[in-house]
Amino acid sequence: MMDKDVLLYNYFSNQLSNEQQLAFDELLKTDTDFKSQFEFEKNLKSAIKNKENKGLKAKLISFESDIKEKSTTSNAKRGFKNWSIAASVLLFIGLGWIGYNSMGANYSDLYDTNFQEYPNTVFAITRSDVNESFERDAFVAYESANYQEAIDYFEKIQSPEEYLTFYKAQCYLGVGNTTKAIALFKKVEQEEIEFSAEANWYLALTYLKEKDKSHAVEVLKQHVVKYDYNKEKAIDLLRKLN
Repeated sequence: MMDKDVLLYNYFSNQLSNEQQLAFDELLKTDTDFKSQFEFEKNLKSAIKNKENKGLKAKLISFESDIKEKSTTSNAKRGFKNWSIAASVLLFIGLGWIGYNSMGANYSDLYDTNFQEYPNTVFAITRSDVNESFERDAFVAYESANYQEAIDYFEKIQSPEEYLTFYKAQCYLGVGNTTKAIALFKKVEQEEIEFSAEANWYLALTYLKEKDKSHAVEVLKQHVVKYDYNKEKAIDLLRKLN
């Protein structure tokens, strides 16, 4: 049986042989996992291409406008202007390619840019609230960024709601315990309980914080396929990591 990854690679690089094309078409009809992977790769490439084309177009318009301001109407100057535009295009593409491939991903910057503490959306806290509970104390601490204190209160709750697992994971991430944060985010996502999409996004960010590219990319790919929450951000991160 032909390697599925090879078939996908050859398809997107326009290198399928006649035999491979037949195998490819058959897998699309009979293998749901293969079809899902194909659709993901196709959508991802399309999204990246559209985004990059828009950025390139805006940059070229900027180049051309700047050159036009400095040019005159003489034929010689007009010829120089056209050459300058072409040179600017080549320079822009060349520098972009070199910069993208030589610098690599800055995991700390990517994490800081994309991370935002998830707000408390489940437990309303008011000053007039006189009903003390561990859950209330936990969310008061959470909103004050006292994450270890929040964890201590979360642990005391006898019959915790499912959503508390997600917030506890946030707290462990807040105190730098990425091992426990990863385990809890996985639990929420895999059990498909409340905040599954959000948990998957923060799981990817936690791997990013750990500079674990392979797991971060794996989770982000899953995120793009399964969820709408921060989907565009996930696509952008994949582009920067690959």
